[in-house]
Amino acid sequence: MDFWLASTNLKLVEKYLKLGIFKGVISNPTVVAAEKKNAKKLFKDICEIAEIAYYQIGDGTSDRMLREAHDFIAINPDKMRVKVPATLNGLEVISTLSRGGSYVMATCVPTRAWMLYAAAAGAKAVAPYSGMIQRAGITAKTEEVIKMQYIIDAQKLDVKICTGIYDATEIPLYASHGVMSCFIWGKDVEKYLDQPLVQEAVDGFKKDWDTIQKNY
Repeated sequence: MDFWLASTNLKLVEKYLKLGIFKGVISNPTVVAAEKKNAKKLFKDICEIAEIAYYQIGDGTSDRMLREAHDFIAINPDKMRVKVPATLNGLEVISTLSRGGSYVMATCVPTRAWMLYAAAAGAKAVAPYSGMIQRAGITAKTEEVIKMQYIIDAQKLDVKICTGIYDATEIPLYASHGVMSCFIWGKDVEKYLDQPLVQEAVDGFKKDWDTIQKNY
């Protein structure tokens, strides 16, 4: 399973990418705006650290969205990827970029039908926004994501789900159903990776380690 770090804070990016767990950085307008920096300069700096970085373009006319996408891909064509909102114009942009050879993630994808639209347009990844239909009382977020994966497998689609993790228990649940990619918010990384049972096991060897050290 691929893990992505959902943060554009340079200190957090540098700190957590050293763990070797994360494939790269993924972002949305909220995490970019939080840094209060020039976005292009910010992603240029991120590309100095990360192997892959996703920038989410804004919604608008197809031409404006394409210009913004090309501007950010040009920062580092080998590392930069874009997330495109799956609006009507966004689907056109996904198609244009994909036909041009860009690896595109469709975002703001609420349902299985929208996932199919995005895949048909050429998206190689989709970021489900199924939390919206959960809040609307339609179905559980995890259920919708898993059913998206069932369709991908049944149709043999060349697309990956990249879903947000809101509780560490979601990771093995999604993995067991074939979901190949997820992102963890920067604020949650240490909480999800701090497992008391691991530390308990390590502490159980303390006396033995002390004995070994004395006999060096």
